[in-house]
Amino acid sequence: MALGVIGDTNTAAQEPRDSRRWWVLGVMSLSILMVFLDNTVVNTALPAISRELEASTSTLQWVVDSYSLILAGLLLLGGTIGDRFGRRRWMFVGMSVFGLASVGAALSPNAEVLIAFRGLQGVGAALVMPATLSILTDVFPREERTMAIGVWTGVGALGIGLGPAFGGYLVDNAGWASVFWMHVPLVLAALIGIVAIVPESKDSRARSLDIPGGVLATVGLIALVYGIIRGGEAGWTSAEILTSFTVATGALLAFVITELRAAEPMLPLRFFKQRDFTASVVIIGLMMFAMFVSFFFLTQYFQLVQGRSALSAGLLILPTSAAMMVGAPISGALVRRVGPRVLISASMVLMTAGILMLTQVQVDTSTTYVIAALSTFGLAAGLGMAPLTDTVMAAVPVDDAGIGSAVNDVTRELGGALGIALIGSLVNGWYRGNIDETLTGQVPAEVLEASREGIGVATLTASQLPAEVATTLTATANVAFVDAMTNGFFVSAAILLATLAVALTMVPTRIREVQATEESIDGEPVIELTGGQPVPVPVPIED
Repeated sequence: MALGVIGDTNTAAQEPRDSRRWWVLGVMSLSILMVFLDNTVVNTALPAISRELEASTSTLQWVVDSYSLILAGLLLLGGTIGDRFGRRRWMFVGMSVFGLASVGAALSPNAEVLIAFRGLQGVGAALVMPATLSILTDVFPREERTMAIGVWTGVGALGIGLGPAFGGYLVDNAGWASVFWMHVPLVLAALIGIVAIVPESKDSRARSLDIPGGVLATVGLIALVYGIIRGGEAGWTSAEILTSFTVATGALLAFVITELRAAEPMLPLRFFKQRDFTASVVIIGLMMFAMFVSFFFLTQYFQLVQGRSALSAGLLILPTSAAMMVGAPISGALVRRVGPRVLISASMVLMTAGILMLTQVQVDTSTTYVIAALSTFGLAAGLGMAPLTDTVMAAVPVDDAGIGSAVNDVTRELGGALGIALIGSLVNGWYRGNIDETLTGQVPAEVLEASREGIGVATLTASQLPAEVATTLTATANVAFVDAMTNGFFVSAAILLATLAVALTMVPTRIREVQATEESIDGEPVIELTGGQPVPVPVPIED
């Protein structure tokens, strides 16, 4: 059984209402739009980056994951910094770093420099993301907070879905670097809004920074994802990969020990005593796991296999975002009526159905079929994401809003990064196996070796060959990629279906009506203020 709904001094009747809160919501929505946009806007640029910078599939994985991974690794520290020194102040710093890194990415002469600046974008975003949600928690009273978080979630979904379409338009008309230049005006608008509208807020407690925790978490996550991405190429039992996994295991275990012993940990592990908090964190991460995997491969499939333009490929991803925008407000209306367990469980079933539809994709699959699959997937994500986010934020005390927001964001980014790393590594291995099986002896050895690097390199190689050889290489590479991609979707579907068990057993049947407190988390008596007098109240237990 989950921990019960608790009482605290932040009841709906007592919480003050900031007259600027709806304008603040606008600034926070613009900021989160930009951060989430950067997660996916690069996807439709991947084929162009692969061709112009001669990047292999594993290199493209790092172009995507360097941003998500650094962001995930530093989010908890970024949330703590905002709580400690001022959320608005450090959100401004983060936005500035993000903007400068975007300029550097646009000017990158090779893939290695691009990956480095993508990582720096992640540093800036790590200061922005937790601040957006914690500032909303601070300025909105509890009874309006679910609506505000629903808007925040919907705009984030818009960024995720709009990214490929917007990126496709930019790539077709101005080249791949334009997907980074476009951040500059958004950053400037957000900086003006932060200064002019957003109130300062921070944790009332003067807590120290948990630098060791931040370093260990980042090192552990980078080593883990590096091993997963490189494992298929270097060999899972090679010294390089075994060393990477050893470092990851040691760093992450040290992180847990550090957090348990720290007087003021970056990630208070006591939050995970609450089943609704833990379940929501796990489910959010695995939803993003499946979503990022789908976008990563489908944008390449549309362009490199089906020969569509970058804009066309991006527009085909847009139904996911549109459906999420439909699902998010519906979830806000339904969650109090049917409860989060029913709503989130239904979301997981629908998401699994959408992914299973994608496993049936072939080289010549129709546009209508793909749109139907992505719309199903997106509607399900919209139904589930808002109540999951609200559950996470309601399960941490108001003073810890930055940490709660960071945990919520870490699970999104880490889920996406691990999805691309794990499924990407599997798909890459299956693709190379398919190429070896069908092309060995059919094409020159140097052509075979180049084609094994990925579908993008195979397409570029085919363009430089005689027509007959090029046709054979292109057709074989397309079939090899689609077969490997759909196998990857099967793995994603299986993981999503397993997550349904978490939703059915750990998500509460009712939402928390009142914010959690330190006392309620630690299992101490709950006090609710009535007419200014402390009165002990029983704690209703959620199923």
